[in-house]
Amino acid sequence: MKDVLTTAKAAELLGVSTRTAQIWVESGQLPSWKTPGGHRRIPREAVLELIQNPIPERPMVRAHAIIFAGEGRGNQWRAFGLPALGLLVDVAEDLETIRGWLTTIPPMLIIIESTDHDERGRLLATLERDARFASTTIVSAARRNAAQPVSLGGNRIRMKMADNVQAEAASLVEFLRATGHSPTRPLAFPIPWSEEARLAAVDRSGLVGSEPELGFDRLVRLAAHATNAPIAMFTLITENEQWFKSRVGFKGVSTPRDWAFCNETLIANEFTVLEDLSKRESLAQNPTLSEPFGFRFYAGAPVRDPLGFVLGSICVIDVMPRTLSEAEREAMTTIADAASNLVRIKSLERQLDPTPRQE
Repeated sequence: MKDVLTTAKAAELLGVSTRTAQIWVESGQLPSWKTPGGHRRIPREAVLELIQNPIPERPMVRAHAIIFAGEGRGNQWRAFGLPALGLLVDVAEDLETIRGWLTTIPPMLIIIESTDHDERGRLLATLERDARFASTTIVSAARRNAAQPVSLGGNRIRMKMADNVQAEAASLVEFLRATGHSPTRPLAFPIPWSEEARLAAVDRSGLVGSEPELGFDRLVRLAAHATNAPIAMFTLITENEQWFKSRVGFKGVSTPRDWAFCNETLIANEFTVLEDLSKRESLAQNPTLSEPFGFRFYAGAPVRDPLGFVLGSICVIDVMPRTLSEAEREAMTTIADAASNLVRIKSLERQLDPTPRQE
């Protein structure tokens, strides 16, 4: 049917990635319907209309949370952070530092405590009017506010500033995760609140499905050598797949995402070590713990894009439970940082010259 398009064909005509077209479909910006087999179909006329009247691009955000902490509360926020959101956390108690951080690419999340104080209230009002922060979730916290977080619409949230920072952070994390990205299928693993933006970052990287590259191959071999591990990988985690940009000791080029231990690294958003996989209840049904794999150990360090989103990890796997020494841990994080820097260089090269290069 010439007047009906698949998502991939619609994306091709629109000049965007398939993932971007999927997001537009999911948000209702691009009309579609499902066939009896569950496949999305899009009217050609809707695509032509979108070409004539493009969807305005939302401001780009980075994988950071900026917290304007109440007086004397900064260290508590640094200690507890915002687990499971997939964001790097920057905390300050003074206005000038916060203003400096806000002059760069906007963060995904801003939390302003004590918004009943004049200078903080004025900052909140300024941010809410600034189009640069249209894609940023802004949270205002004051002791006079209602106990539970409340959505004010347009990515604006109001909540009570609790005496206990850990309780306040936990309440906000629970609220954001409950109202965040909804997976298209039941998942056997948790996903970070930033998952939709993270998936867009993976797509933007252009790495999934790309040819082998010596720079990444060397880093993966170094990870295997530094930890004396039989298996090492640079993984990229898409919505449904774990794809290996580079690997040693493993024959496959990908696995279903359900199999990926790197899901644990994504949710932790930091270097993650699972010393005995067989003791983790959440992995009881993971087929890689059985033959022919028999995996028992995993350690993965995040590889980030230039905006801080975790694309995947530099990881090592073993068939026996074990620990890592401090030197091995430092080596893994250093190698992952080197991989992140290489990702940044590749991104810059694509911006300067989008013509694909042969290695």
